[in-house]
Amino acid sequence: MSHKKLGIISGMGTKAGLLFINKLTQNIQALKDQDFPEFIVHNNSQVPDRTLAIVYGQESPNNQLLRSLDIMRKCNVDYIVSTCITSYFFLNQLENELRQNILNPIDLVADTIMNDYIGVQRVGLLATTGTIKSRLFHNRFENLPFELITLDDIDQEEKFMKSVYMQGGLKSAQISQEAYALFQEAVNRLKHKNIDLIIGGCTEVQIGYSKTEETIPYLDAVDVLVDTVINKLNLKSRVLRKKMVYHG
Repeated sequence: MSHKKLGIISGMGTKAGLLFINKLTQNIQALKDQDFPEFIVHNNSQVPDRTLAIVYGQESPNNQLLRSLDIMRKCNVDYIVSTCITSYFFLNQLENELRQNILNPIDLVADTIMNDYIGVQRVGLLATTGTIKSRLFHNRFENLPFELITLDDIDQEEKFMKSVYMQGGLKSAQISQEAYALFQEAVNRLKHKNIDLIIGGCTEVQIGYSKTEETIPYLDAVDVLVDTVINKLNLKSRVLRKKMVYHG
């Protein structure tokens, strides 16, 4: 039984945060209440949009993120995750003492690719424009032996970002078929760049990807974060991840 406590900063978006919790509870071996982890969730839906802050200089999310971190500190959590990948651009800039127990999905994805996707050469990234412009993944992957591929600017905005932010988009309570169709088009455009692996680098990607029937290998940052939390909290996983070897 785990005696460590997890803090979850959610609300960016809310459905993505709930999916993280759902994956965490489904991916462990638990037979009774006491087998499940103890966690504190702050669904901070008041955090300003991260991409608007990065790309257009609009209101920074820092104050709201600090409010969430203060709640976690007062609850004495052992580890903290944010269920918004783009938010790590801001979390990474905090003083060491404020971010020392925050689990970083970008680092975790890099380690997973190196350990479990041996020989991969071209990795496609589906992520918000804020994540791409801030180079969160690019900077971390810079010295790794594979190339990181993203959508062209027009496809990034008109296919992927529109599928996430449009009315009835992947952030919405009720998602439209148009949003799913646009997301599929974004995936298709990325596949045409001759990639070996797709990274879900935005927590809404998992929502869109659940409706696709892709055969290309896919690695979701949320899944990697869930696996790490299970390990850190000394829980028993019921999911076995397979290694893949690429021959270029």
